[in-house]
Amino acid sequence: MKTILMLTVSDAKPLRHGMDYLWSLILDLTRETDTFTYWDVKGRCDQSHLVRVRLDLVKLVNAGFLERLPAARPKGQRPFRLIKRQSTTPKLTTGATGESKIGLGLQNMWNVMRRSRGGFTVADLAIDASTDDVTVSYQHAKQYCRLLERAGIIRKQRVGQRGVGRNIFILLGSANTGPKAPRRYKSTMIFDENQNRVVGPVEAEEIAP
Repeated sequence: MKTILMLTVSDAKPLRHGMDYLWSLILDLTRETDTFTYWDVKGRCDQSHLVRVRLDLVKLVNAGFLERLPAARPKGQRPFRLIKRQSTTPKLTTGATGESKIGLGLQNMWNVMRRSRGGFTVADLAIDASTDDVTVSYQHAKQYCRLLERAGIIRKQRVGQRGVGRNIFILLGSANTGPKAPRRYKSTMIFDENQNRVVGPVEAEEIAP
């Protein structure tokens, strides 16, 4: 029989690699100037993931978020210039050919939830979150609502008379913590059943929508 655990996470932070961390680092490095070098980034990232960092920089250049400038002097470092500044992390294709639409559906649904003060149905959510570039299906909206309801972020209530009523969802005020959409993650951990505790670090990776 498999053991099922219920865990409460009190604190979490991104590791010092990955696009989310790299983008936040770039925004920090370009607060006073729009340029930075690879060496500025290298010292602030996990040294075992520098290949991934270089690849992510190439993706940002190819997608038009960064520009590679000529070296300031012979054999000097070629700086990067930030061209498109935005608070949210760019979603890029794996082929480094441009921006990806993965995750935009979730973000659109979260935006709809935050502005729907009177509540919303699954059908309304799917329609209002769809745009010319991104289509949110009814099943996708339903699955996301179930995940957020289970997490205590939204609450379902029945309105209308029996037989003709409908279920609407309300985003709880305490759960409306900011503009970034809640996302689903999976984790791998080691659990010591003798001491009933998790041993070692726990890493979680986002599950693509």
